[in-house]
Amino acid sequence: MNIRTKISIALGVLIFVTITFFIATQSYLNNKELRLASDRCYENGGYPKVESDSLTLHYSFTCEKVQKSMK
Repeated sequence: MNIRTKISIALGVLIFVTITFFIATQSYLNNKELRLASDRCYENGGYPKVESDSLTLHYSFTCEKVQKSMK
């Protein structure tokens, strides 16, 4: 193997590891943010509704208020 091949392989591995790290970090932070938002929603008497897209790592969050019935 010549030096250019070794550098190309090392660069490819470095790019792969970097991209994997960023995807894992984004997923972790989204999870923490959703957990915190859900906890606060429950504390305020609501029900969290989450729609997520795993492929793009995007989500939408709403807190639906639970209606208490009056008797």
